[in-house]
Amino acid sequence: MANEALVARLDALLGDVSGEAIALYWPIRGEPSLEPLPQRWAEAGARLALPVVDAPRTPLRFVEWRPGDPTVPGVWGIPRPAADRALRPTLLIVPCVGFSADGQRLGYGGGFYDRSLAALDADGLPAPRAIGVAWDEAFLEDFEPLPTDRALDAVVTPSRAFPRRAGTAR
Repeated sequence: MANEALVARLDALLGDVSGEAIALYWPIRGEPSLEPLPQRWAEAGARLALPVVDAPRTPLRFVEWRPGDPTVPGVWGIPRPAADRALRPTLLIVPCVGFSADGQRLGYGGGFYDRSLAALDADGLPAPRAIGVAWDEAFLEDFEPLPTDRALDAVVTPSRAFPRRAGTAR
């Protein structure tokens, strides 16, 4: 039930996604599944991408994917699209191991999403929105982000959405 509530809240927050290029993720280690949203988003006219790790300490690369497309094992065995067509996202859906009320995210410690958001913010195109998804239990009262951490625009849990506080820089 918690996953269904999270999916419904995320769907309501995003609204019409036609024309968006959405980078989502393949859930691992108990991360929330986004099903059935990828199929619904594709049918609504959004283009989808999965993140690909090319090397340690580098930004993620986002590769176009649609539900049903073939995948191959990537780094850490995480599925990645078999076809390698890069897609610059306008919207990132980011899994959170932990998060704070002001949109700071705790991941697995590799810094991939932080580097990716920084690179996308600096590429001269409009910055993509970044929405975190997490379980309610992942909320952290006392969380001190690193100087390289990038705040998300919002974090969605099964019970509520946490928009980034005004004045909190990404």
